[in-house]
Amino acid sequence: MLNQDVDLNIQPFHNQIPKPIALTDETISLENDMLLGWAPKLDPTKLLTLDFNIQLNDSIIADALQNNSLIYVGFRPQNNIQLHKQYSNISTYPFKRTKNIKTKPQFPFLGMNPQRFSRISFNSIFESGNLDLVTQVSEFEYDLYMRVDSNTQGHTSWYYFELTGMKKGEKIHLNICNFKKSHSLYERGMKPYIWRSNTQEWLQEGDNIKYKTSQNNNNCLSFSLGCNQDNELIKIAYCVPYTYSQLLNYCNDLQKKCNHVKYTIFSESIGGIQLPMLTFHKGKSTNKKCLIIQARIHPGESNGSWVVQGLMDYLQSQSAQKLFEKCVIKVIPMMNPDGVILGNYRTCLQGKDLNRKFKQNDAILFPTVQAMKKLVKEQYKKFGNNFIAFIDLHGHSIKKNVFIYGPEYALWNYNYYKCRILPKLLSQKTEMFRFYSSIFRISQSKKSTARGVFANLYDIVNCFTIETSNGNYYNQTQTFDFTTKHWLKMGWIIGESLVEMIDIQSEMDSIYNTKNDDIKRSNRFTKNYTLLKKKSQVDNCQISFQNTKFQKLIEELKIDEEKMDLSCTEGNSDSSDGDELEEEANENKSEEVNKSKSIQSKPLIFYQSQKSKLESKCSPSNQKPLLKQTLMLSLEHNQNKNYQPYQSAAQRMILKKITSLSQSKKQNKLTNYITNYMNQQQYATIDFLDNSNVNQSIQKSIQMMMPRPSTSQLEVIEDDKLTPIQGLNQSLFAGFKRHSRLRSNLTTKKQKQSREIKRNLTKSPPQITANVRNTIMNNNQTNFETMKLKLKMKLYQEQTKFSDSYNSTRPSIPSSFYSVRRNVIQRLKN
Repeated sequence: MLNQDVDLNIQPFHNQIPKPIALTDETISLENDMLLGWAPKLDPTKLLTLDFNIQLNDSIIADALQNNSLIYVGFRPQNNIQLHKQYSNISTYPFKRTKNIKTKPQFPFLGMNPQRFSRISFNSIFESGNLDLVTQVSEFEYDLYMRVDSNTQGHTSWYYFELTGMKKGEKIHLNICNFKKSHSLYERGMKPYIWRSNTQEWLQEGDNIKYKTSQNNNNCLSFSLGCNQDNELIKIAYCVPYTYSQLLNYCNDLQKKCNHVKYTIFSESIGGIQLPMLTFHKGKSTNKKCLIIQARIHPGESNGSWVVQGLMDYLQSQSAQKLFEKCVIKVIPMMNPDGVILGNYRTCLQGKDLNRKFKQNDAILFPTVQAMKKLVKEQYKKFGNNFIAFIDLHGHSIKKNVFIYGPEYALWNYNYYKCRILPKLLSQKTEMFRFYSSIFRISQSKKSTARGVFANLYDIVNCFTIETSNGNYYNQTQTFDFTTKHWLKMGWIIGESLVEMIDIQSEMDSIYNTKNDDIKRSNRFTKNYTLLKKKSQVDNCQISFQNTKFQKLIEELKIDEEKMDLSCTEGNSDSSDGDELEEEANENKSEEVNKSKSIQSKPLIFYQSQKSKLESKCSPSNQKPLLKQTLMLSLEHNQNKNYQPYQSAAQRMILKKITSLSQSKKQNKLTNYITNYMNQQQYATIDFLDNSNVNQSIQKSIQMMMPRPSTSQLEVIEDDKLTPIQGLNQSLFAGFKRHSRLRSNLTTKKQKQSREIKRNLTKSPPQITANVRNTIMNNNQTNFETMKLKLKMKLYQEQTKFSDSYNSTRPSIPSSFYSVRRNVIQRLKN
C-alpha cells in the first residue's frame, strides 16, 4: 500500500514500467518445452520444433573455425515444415503443408565451408542423411560427427553421407566419433556399407576397421577407404538405406501390377506424412484368417524395409494365390516415416521410441501407434480366433543371423509348440535364420512394445518380432555378409513359411481338439483321483499327436528347448536407450502404487528372497535353538497351568516332569529331549490353503491349532519386506497379526516398566510425565535392540550336529507344535 504523504506523479511512474514481453509465437512455442524435456499435447496441423543435443558438435565447430580445420556443417532443420520442404523438393514425396514460417539462417554456414578449399567434398543434405560436422585432421584423415536423433539427449548409431573428389588409387581414413553404443557388430567382422557410382551396389567394404572409445567417452568407428576411379561418387551408410520416397514408388508400382492388393492411407504421422497400407486379399473375407505385418518403427533399421519388400514380392506372385483363399494380410511397411526422412536412428520427431508407447492411449502425440492399436482391435473383433498372427520386422546391431522373439508358454501347453512352428520352418528353409538364437519370452522391458501389448491383450500365439542382423550371418563352416539380395530373399522365405505355418497349424488344431475331447471324455469316467493326477503330468500334446505326421515335429521342438542359446538375451538388443528407462521407471511407479493398495485388502506371503532367508533360519541346522526356546515358553505356560490346545497329553506329562526340576537340570533335559525328537521325527511344512476350498469351520480349527510363534521367528518376519498374494487364509493372516503383539511384550521386565509408566502418568504433572515416559521408552528401545543382537549372535555361534537333508522349498517347522496340514487332512478324512 502506498504512503499517502508521498507525492507521486502517477503518469511518469507508469511510463517507467517496461512493456510486457509478447508471448512466444505459437509456431515455435514447443522449443522451450522440448529443451526442458516435457512433451506437451501437440496438434499435428501446427509446427513441431526440432532440437538437437549437439553441444559437443558446437564446441568442436568453434575450435575448428579458429584452427581453420572445419570442412563441412550439415543440415539442422528447425521444425518439421523446414525438414519436409527441403527433402520433398528433392524426392518429390507429398506432405501436409502449412503456412510458410520464417526460419533462422544456418550458423555458421550450410554444406561445405566457403572460406576453405577442400578437394574432397562431403554431402548429407538429402533424405535419411545425418552428417552434421566434418573436420580435417591431416591430409588424408577426417573426423566426422553425426547429427543425433531429434529432441533426444543424444542417440547416435545411424550414419549416411556421400563424398566425391578422390583420385584413383587414393585412400583416406575416416573417424566417426560420436557413437553411443558400447558394443557393435563392427567388433565381430561387420564393415560399413559402401555404394560406388561405377558398380551401383551396396557392399560391405573398408580396411583397418576399429571400434573403440574416444576421448569424449563416446565410441568411435575408424576405417580406411580407397577410390577405384577419379571423381568417383561414394555413399557410406550404417545399413543399406531404404527411404520413404523409395517405398512410395514401390507401392505405386505394386498397385499397378497386382490385382489382389488394395493401397490405402493407414494414418498420418505427427509431421504430416501419410503412411501407406497394403491389403492383400481375394474374394469375401468371411471365414478367413487375418495377419498383420508392420515394419520400420525404428528408422535406423532399414534392413527391415528390405525384408518387408521381399515379403510383398512374394505376396504379389503366383505362388501366393492359394494363400488369399484362406487369409487376409495387411502390411504397414513404414511406421515411422518422419524419423526415416530426418535420419534418426531409433526415435520419432518428438524424440520418443514408438515401440515403447503401445501401452499409452495418446492419439495426438503418437498417432501412428494409436492407429495400429485401433486396426488390431478392429481385426480381432471381426475375425476373433482367426486373427492368427502379428509380425513386427526389425533390424539388430549386436547379434548375427535372423531370429525371432516370441511369446512364452509352458512346456506342457499346446501353444508352446504352435508358436515355434514358424521359426522351425524358417530354419529348415534357409541358413540365414538361426532357430537357437530365438527367444520365446516377453521380458519386463518389452511389455510396452507392440509384441508385448498385443500378445497380452488378444492372446495372439503367433505374435513375433523378426530381427534381422545388420551385418552378417553364419553357418557351421563360415560367415557371410548381408546384402539387399539376402534380405529380399529372406522376406520371400517368410512369405512361403507363413503359408506352410497356416496349413500346419490348422491341421494340428483339428487333431488336437479331437484327441483332447476324447481324453476329457475318458477322464470323466475315471473315479480314481491319483490316476487323474498322474495323467495330468503327461504332455497332452504327445498323446494327441501320437501316430500322426506331426509326432516327429513335436518331439524335435521339445528337444530344441535344451539347445536354445541362453547366452544372448533381449538385454543385448538395440533397446537400451533413455526412453526405455523412462518407460521402466513409470511402470515401476505404477506397480508400487498397486502393491501399496493391495496390501490393505490381501493377506501376506513372502518374496522369494525373503523366503530363502526364512528357510535358512528355519532349516534343520537352526531348528535346535528355536525348538529349545519354544519349549521354554511352554514350560512357563505349564508353570502357570496355561495349557495350549496344540499340546498332546504326552507332551504335557513331559513338561510337568521338566518343570519340577532345577534350572540346570531343565537345560540338560531339554537338550536331550530335542536331540531325540529331531533324530526320530520329520518336519512338516505349512500348505497355504485357499479360501475357496476350505469352509469357515475348518478355518477356525486351523486357527486354534496354530501355536504362538517364538521370538526368533517373529524377528525373521520383522526384518523382511512382505507383499500380498492370493492363496493364504484370511484367518491365518489375522492370527499372525495377533501373534505379532509379542514383539512389544518380549519380557516381563518390559511389562513392569510399562505399568510403572502408567502409574506415573496419573501421579506426575503432564510435562514431567511426558519427559519421564520418553526417557523410559528410549531406554526400553535400546535394551530391546541389544537383546535382539544377543539372540541373533547366539543363533549363529551355537554349533549344530544335524544332517543337511533339508530339500524342501518351504519353511520346515517341527510337527510337535506346527502341524497344520496333517491335522486338517485327518479332520477332513474323519
